[in-house]
Amino acid sequence: MDDQNNLNQPSNHWLDRVVGSEVRVNYEVLFYIILIILAVLTRFYGLGNRVMSHDENTHVYFSWLLEQGQGYSHDPLSHGPLQFHLVALSYFLFGDNDATARFPAALFGVIAVGMVWVFRRWLGRTGA
Repeated sequence: MDDQNNLNQPSNHWLDRVVGSEVRVNYEVLFYIILIILAVLTRFYGLGNRVMSHDENTHVYFSWLLEQGQGYSHDPLSHGPLQFHLVALSYFLFGDNDATARFPAALFGVIAVGMVWVFRRWLGRTGA
């Protein structure tokens, strides 16, 4: 009879709780989730479909040389080495094509949108 009473009692074990019951989603969190999803969609949709501009071509070429093992040589007319190293890493991981050349910039674009959530305490709810 005691076993029957124990079965009807709610369990406090963490495995028995509903997954996500601790997460509280309000309108602000929902807004940021939608914003991040929109940022991902707008930055990654058709990433390799557009023709590259002159600046993209020069950056892609020097990144490709870096990925091929020919090193990096800084030119004051171009950007710093981070962009070239990130594109070269993208080439190394995913192969060299237009989409992978633009992948690091698109990824950091999504991260920049997400940083509003991180800095909302200092920006204020209205500013964020």
